[in-house]
Amino acid sequence: MHDFILHHYDFSPFSEKIRTLLGHKNADYKVVNIPIIMPKPDLVVLTGGYRKTPVLQHKNHIYCDTRLMARVIDEHFGGESIFPSELSLTANILAQWADQHLFSVAVALAFSPAGFEAFRQRVPEKFVEDFVNDRAEMRVGGSGLSMDANTALQLIPIYLQQTEQQLKNAGPYICGKHISIADFSIYHCLWFINNNAGVRGVLEGYPKLNQWFETMKAIGHGSHTRLDATAAIEIAHLAQKASFSNDDFLVVNGFGFGERVEIVPTDYGINPVTGELIVSKIDEIAIKRVDEIAGEVYVHFPRVGYKMVTAK
Repeated sequence: MHDFILHHYDFSPFSEKIRTLLGHKNADYKVVNIPIIMPKPDLVVLTGGYRKTPVLQHKNHIYCDTRLMARVIDEHFGGESIFPSELSLTANILAQWADQHLFSVAVALAFSPAGFEAFRQRVPEKFVEDFVNDRAEMRVGGSGLSMDANTALQLIPIYLQQTEQQLKNAGPYICGKHISIADFSIYHCLWFINNNAGVRGVLEGYPKLNQWFETMKAIGHGSHTRLDATAAIEIAHLAQKASFSNDDFLVVNGFGFGERVEIVPTDYGINPVTGELIVSKIDEIAIKRVDEIAGEVYVHFPRVGYKMVTAK
């Protein structure tokens, strides 16, 4: 048991990315089901304002963004790494492209007339209105998720054909013989499309791609048990406080150890998280914040997709 807690909801595509990775690692972990839309008071207590899904908790360490979560899981659970050194650029850039661009294509398809109608048929009408308003609010001030359905419908067959060709000539996985972070990032986008009856037809006609998709789906989600949100907060509150030093602290753009900063997403969900800068690495930053309910927590982010500014 590695004491990981995944805060998620069932239909979240980025949660599916992490659930599948945990399955690949044969992980045993706990899950907390969180609301699909705001407000998310129990989650915000831990994150300090970050609202995206999922969030990974390890005692009083809170990890935001699947880019960082994937690396944390890979390191903690061991086995063959999904970050092969010989594919450091290729696998990571493909994953970044999928998490940002391909995901925007998937969202645009979900909001296309056919996709949105299929969504409406699955949920209560009141929730449809609340969901649309929540996601519109999530886009305010950001640069992500702005693609229209017409553009997405023109792009998706190009990307599917290219993926089909690569799997056919260099498979069985996206980057060759071994599974990598690129597989998990592309998979969750196509999983999101496949879950929508109105648009899943775009995935038909690609035999190698569909074979790969079924292979990824068959990985499963590992072994997990449900946990109440209050219990997860209590775990953070009771966890031993960590000590940090500036010995391995990487000063970037003048931000120093212990400085009060705001970490802000740059694509969507522009909700700043404020705290004391305690970790600064090549692609990881963390802040210490004290919450009256959760106590002292350490909130971690990747650098890619976020900006750091001096706290107001």
